[in-house]
Amino acid sequence: MKIPKHYSEWVDCLDVVKEGTNDQAVIECMEKGSIEWSRGVAERITQRLYETFEHRIKRTSDLLQKDLNRCNGNETEMVKALLSARKRLALLKRLAQLEAFPENVRESLAASLEEYAKNTQESLEKSALSDRTGRLRMLIKNNAVTKYDEGGSPLEASAESQTAGIEKGSAISFRRRRNILL
Repeated sequence: MKIPKHYSEWVDCLDVVKEGTNDQAVIECMEKGSIEWSRGVAERITQRLYETFEHRIKRTSDLLQKDLNRCNGNETEMVKALLSARKRLALLKRLAQLEAFPENVRESLAASLEEYAKNTQESLEKSALSDRTGRLRMLIKNNAVTKYDEGGSPLEASAESQTAGIEKGSAISFRRRRNILL
C-alpha cells in the first residue's frame, strides 16, 4: 500500500479501513503519511475520517453483540469476544492518533472512542447484574473493553512469555497441583 500524501490517497486508505480488509497494513501506511492541511481539503478529509471512524465503531459494536450472543454461557468464548472487541478498539485508537491530523481532530476522535468504550463497559456490567454467581460480572470486569489502550491481550502476553521461555531452552517446570474433589 502506498503512503498517503494527497487527498485522494487518504480517501483510498480510509475506504480500506472502512471495509476492514487490510487494517494493519493500511494503518501502518497512514501512520507514515502526511497531508497539506488547506481549507477545502481539511474539511473534506476530516468528514471522511469521522465517517470511517463512526462506521468502525458501529461495526465493532455489532460484532461484539454477535460474538456475545454466540457464547451461550461459555466463559472462554465470552473472554474471546471481549478481547476481540478490545483489539478492534485498539486499532481505532491508532487511527485516532494519526500525526497527519491536527490535535483537535485527534482529541475529538480519542474522546469519542473513550466514551464508546466506557458506555459499552457500563452496559455489559449492568447486564451482568442478573447473574447471581457474580462470575459473569467478574469476567467482564477482568476483561474490560475499556482496556483497549493496553498493549496486547493478557492471553497473548502469557503465551508469548511461555514460548519465549521454551525458545531460550529454559526448563519450564509444571508442578502438579492438588486435585480437589467435592
